[in-house]
Formats: sequence, structure tokens, C-alpha cells
Amino acid sequence: MAPNKDSLDDMFQNPGMRADYVQNMFSEIAPKYDLVNRVMTFGLDIRWRNIVATAAVGNGADLIIDTGTGSGDLALECSKMGAKNVVGLDFAQPMLVNARSKSKRNNLTNVDFTAADATRLPLPDSIADAWTGAFVLRNVPRLDTALQEAYRVLKPGGRLITLDAARLQPSTLVQRIAAPGARFHFNKIVPLLGKILSGHADAYSYLPVSAENFFSPNEFSAELRLNGFTVVRVFEFVFGTVMMHIAIKEQ
Repeated sequence: MAPNKDSLDDMFQNPGMRADYVQNMFSEIAPKYDLVNRVMTFGLDIRWRNIVATAAVGNGADLIIDTGTGSGDLALECSKMGAKNVVGLDFAQPMLVNARSKSKRNNLTNVDFTAADATRLPLPDSIADAWTGAFVLRNVPRLDTALQEAYRVLKPGGRLITLDAARLQPSTLVQRIAAPGARFHFNKIVPLLGKILSGHADAYSYLPVSAENFFSPNEFSAELRLNGFTVVRVFEFVFGTVMMHIAIKEQ
């Protein structure tokens, strides 16, 4: 039986249960993951990942770590933009199958994909120029541990760039006007589209609940600062329902 909203809310109080649920869910939806993303964001997820990759590569990057890489779109975009080496990490093996297939089709030899947990990165200290994560941190039960791992593997001056769904907290007149429509799309349309396109009864019911249990853009900036980062830019997309943060590990 698919979990209802109350049981999903309860799951956020149980990190172990939530981690297992997320791993199984993403493994099950892997075959239709890209299709559902394109449809429910009207293709905007491609543009957002492009912006993240541009910020990650910057004027050059010897190594980018893409955590929660999923089907590999962001890691591959970083490679295409000129990163010398990219490592994509995810703990859902079927997602990595998709990512490796895409890499092979695009003949990209500087991207490696491997299984790993965001809270236990199999990497030495101070090795990466950038750490990226697209729609991943919202799904990590031990968020502080994941951020501390990101901080650990980054070189001094390294960049952390995250893209994620935000807890809707309208701060402008336009956002307040658009909020009811945004909530309806996120809470009703997205789960329905996800169910129809993926055949998975509850995966996309989890998405709006995970956003409600996450942070607003300002709150997430504060969370990054608590974990040692200096926040340099914050972007909000689609009336504040999606946020992007650029932060650095100071020299």
C-alpha cells in the first residue's frame, strides 16, 4: 500500500526508515525518472542544471563531485562545460546504470559514476574544486552530516552549489499571488503526473511532503553557514518553489 501523507510526515522523524524508503523509491522510478522530470518542470530542470554546472565549472575545475547524481545529467553537463574530471555518486544502483549509459553514448571519458552515500563520501580531504547536488539534499535524513562531508572534500576556496525544491515561504508580492497555484501544482498535479508517467503509486506524493519538511531559501542559507560555508549567491525559481545556493569553503 502506498503511504499516505500522515505516514510520510511521520517518516521524516525516523532517519533510518526514510533513508531506506528514498533508496528503494529512486531505484524503482529510475526507468522513467528523466521523463517525469521533463514533464513536471516543463523542461526547466535542464536549464537549472545548466546554471548549476556553469557555477560549478567556473573558470576551471580539476575535479567536481556530483552527489546524488541520479541519472547523471548534472555530472555530464559539468563534463561538457570543461571540468577535467567529474565523479558522480549515488546510492541507488539503477540510477547509476542510466548515468553510465548516457556517459557512454556521449563518449565522455572523464566522468566516473560510483555507488556512495552523501553522508559517507569515499574521498580524501580537500580534493574537489566543486561539490554539486541537484534535488538531493532534501532527501538526506542526516543533512548536517552530508554538508560536513561536502565541506571536508572541498579544497579551501572550493564551491558548493545546490539546487533543490524549497519549502514555500512567499516573500514578494508576486510570490504571494502565485502561491496558491504553485501549491496546487506541487501538491496535486505533480503526484498525478508522476503516478501516470512512472507507474509508481507514491514516489511523487513524497516530493511535496519532502519540500514541506525542508527549508525556505533563507533558512537553508542559515543551515549552510552553520556548517561552515560562506553563502555568496541565492537564486529562486518558479515563484520560490525551487532554490539554488552557491557557497564557498573559505581559504
